[in-house]
Amino acid sequence: MQLNTKTKKLEVFLSQQPKLRNMSLPRTSDQPVISIVMPSFNQVKYIEKSILSVLNQDYSYVELIIIDGGSTDGTLDILKKYEKYLTYWHSGPDEGQSDALNHGFSKASGDIYGWMNSDDLYLPGVFNKISNKILTDKPTSVIFGDFWSIDYTDKLICENYAFDFNLFHFIYEGFHLNVQAMFWTKDAHSRFGNFDILLHRTMDYDFIVRLGLTEGKNSFKRISQPLACFRRHDEQKTRSHENDEHLGYDPLVRKEHLLIANKNGFNNKYLWYGRVFRFYYRFRRAYWYLKRGGTRYLYERILRKKSG
Repeated sequence: MQLNTKTKKLEVFLSQQPKLRNMSLPRTSDQPVISIVMPSFNQVKYIEKSILSVLNQDYSYVELIIIDGGSTDGTLDILKKYEKYLTYWHSGPDEGQSDALNHGFSKASGDIYGWMNSDDLYLPGVFNKISNKILTDKPTSVIFGDFWSIDYTDKLICENYAFDFNLFHFIYEGFHLNVQAMFWTKDAHSRFGNFDILLHRTMDYDFIVRLGLTEGKNSFKRISQPLACFRRHDEQKTRSHENDEHLGYDPLVRKEHLLIANKNGFNNKYLWYGRVFRFYYRFRRAYWYLKRGGTRYLYERILRKKSG
């Protein structure tokens, strides 16, 4: 599919917003419940589209839980507008995004979990794909797919191809999947535990690392389709979500990654041989870019890396 065709598909989906579709789809007895937790804080520009990307899925049973950090920009008006469709929502001061996520997942009762930020989007038809995969592939506890990057006007910036999960690659070289394009079972979340409230920038990295440690490589299943849109804009808390983020230039990001490495027992990634591993996994990344996107995609990613 060409990029302009994908752009059109995204435009058609977004053009149906903010109209709410039919919410009374039939449910079968074996259909898993999908619980989505959405932390938010002063994202009135985007949160309605994020909410509707959940509610407008062609799926019959969804829990949407929104934990707001006490927004003052009009977000509460949006939450009240959709209140009857929300399983639970709360607005008030908290200890940060990790605290909000813990609050939200403590209210979840579904079989499958997802985390959607209040400025990002799910693509249409995603929940059906995920539930079917869970039903037909019982050993699977984590499912992830590709994602698109969009700007503040909903314009498609680029496609981002995920590749097969490898914990050591994730540790030493960085992200090759995005938590907004990822779902996991309730049991996997129980084994994971809680988000670390000491982390304010890198809780997604810590989350995937710890899932990798508890679930194992074979429990991660990749879908070769885009599942979500990750929005890039000037107000977002973490501007970069590229593979170098794990060594980030932001002092707080680096401090948090050191904390994650120490508590999970892989602080050797900062030693000299850790750099050797990182160099090796850079080649693995290039291989997957070539495999998933071809030579043009690999070339574009190299150019983007140099310009970034």
